[in-house]
Amino acid sequence: MATDPKRLKLQLDADPRFAAAAGGAVRYLAEASGMSEEVCREFQKATIAACLKAFQSGPDVNHVIEFLRAEGRIEVIVNSGAGSEPIRIARPVIAAS
Repeated sequence: MATDPKRLKLQLDADPRFAAAAGGAVRYLAEASGMSEEVCREFQKATIAACLKAFQSGPDVNHVIEFLRAEGRIEVIVNSGAGSEPIRIARPVIAAS
């Protein structure tokens, strides 16, 4: 049965604590989708690193972090709005065995 994609959008200031919060959100989505512990941890770390990188490129702007849960994958898009390309991170949803 196909499911509709779910999208969550956050607008954040360039504060490292918000990067950790975005990492926690993606970890929750990954765990709820049945991904392995190792993949969840790696996805969380990659999301935090992407946020911190975006925060450095535009510390005085609001950053948009989008989480997309579609059938078969979870995607995170980190957009600094500071003229640089958005950072995209995606992982296939493969349940842990």
